[in-house]
Amino acid sequence: MSLLRNLITNTSFLRRVVVERTVKAIRYSLSSLGTRGLQICRPPLHLHIVKIMDDVIRLVPNLRLSHVHIKDWKIVGEKVTQLIVGGHEKLQVIADFDFTLTKFHTNGIRKLSCHGVVESYSKLPQHFKVKSREMFNKYYPIEIDQNISVEEKIPLMIEWYDGAHELLENSNLFKCDFALMVKENPIEFRDGTLQFMKDLNEASIPILVFSAGVGDVIDEALLSNNLTQDNVKVISNYMTFDAEGKLVKFTGKLIHMYNKNESSVPHSSTYFQDLSHRHNVILMGDSLGDLQMSKGVEPPSTILTIGFLNDKIEERLAKYKEEFDIVLVDDQTMNIPDSILKSVLAKN
Repeated sequence: MSLLRNLITNTSFLRRVVVERTVKAIRYSLSSLGTRGLQICRPPLHLHIVKIMDDVIRLVPNLRLSHVHIKDWKIVGEKVTQLIVGGHEKLQVIADFDFTLTKFHTNGIRKLSCHGVVESYSKLPQHFKVKSREMFNKYYPIEIDQNISVEEKIPLMIEWYDGAHELLENSNLFKCDFALMVKENPIEFRDGTLQFMKDLNEASIPILVFSAGVGDVIDEALLSNNLTQDNVKVISNYMTFDAEGKLVKFTGKLIHMYNKNESSVPHSSTYFQDLSHRHNVILMGDSLGDLQMSKGVEPPSTILTIGFLNDKIEERLAKYKEEFDIVLVDDQTMNIPDSILKSVLAKN
């Protein structure tokens, strides 16, 4: 009750009434769903689920959109309520980069990932591009194949990344090339991402960009969009350069799509410990491996997971609904995460 009282007293009068009634309704509905045994006067179970859906949608209206898929409204209701109750001071965001913060396609034309930006660079020789495309055609179908276990995929993904990195290390690139390649092939962020990042910064909400891509490309993409802010931290695959600025090698532990967790955070980093008071998390990714990114967040925690399903939708939707709290099908915007963020910020 104290949490509910804090939520109510820190909200404008009109929103106070809405939030009070909605939170009470959600809690009533959730407690009813959790009750076991026969209750003669209790309405059918599906009516309770509909009631929960309606209550959650009052808080985040965009969740009613047809491309939004939620398997368990009870869990989402609980998590959204906890995010709102906790407010912005208890919140942090963890996001993948490629095809999560950025678009997967525009009008059916596929957009470039970090590695794609590098491979499309005009100064690289044709044999580099041919070899890169060969590796993509070989390994990408394996990455998204639901019939291959993660254990089987991991050594193949490491093989892919090692091959791509070795190709880059032998490409005679310089540090200045990475700004040029991002300028030549700009990374296109999802519609609303820049405003979403701005809102996070203004509320001093930290965002961890956890990527298996190329950190030097991500940094240039953020810089070119004025997103290199104090609340933004990037963990990715970075390069080292010699005194003349020539690429020497990738440094640190290889980060691939299946080890994006606390084991890939540099040992010297106290990132998650420093944010131990921010136990509410919005996690966003486009791969099942992205669900591991919050491992390292100090418990107890409430983690709302949002999955962007961009490709092979019919094959993968059922699995994504099993794993993510909210699944967004072919959504090239940041509208849903932004709606949830605005509901949290509205408390203040």
